[in-house]
Amino acid sequence: MAVIVHDDMPIDQALKMLWREANRENIPAELLKNRYRTKPTEYRHEFRKYWSKIKRRRRSAARKVARKG
Repeated sequence: MAVIVHDDMPIDQALKMLWREANRENIPAELLKNRYRTKPTEYRHEFRKYWSKIKRRRRSAARKVARKG
């Protein structure tokens, strides 16, 4: 990440350029992601939770179709 700042450039404009560049490279999101330590099992739990939610929806939809006939 690099921002060229000239001598006659206002500090507000330079900071705005720096912020835009940081957003382009997704730095704020990475900082939020790395702020707290997450254990490897957390990712597995999240994955299983997501798929179990889909399974529940599919099963309830199948039951609903079976009831209708």
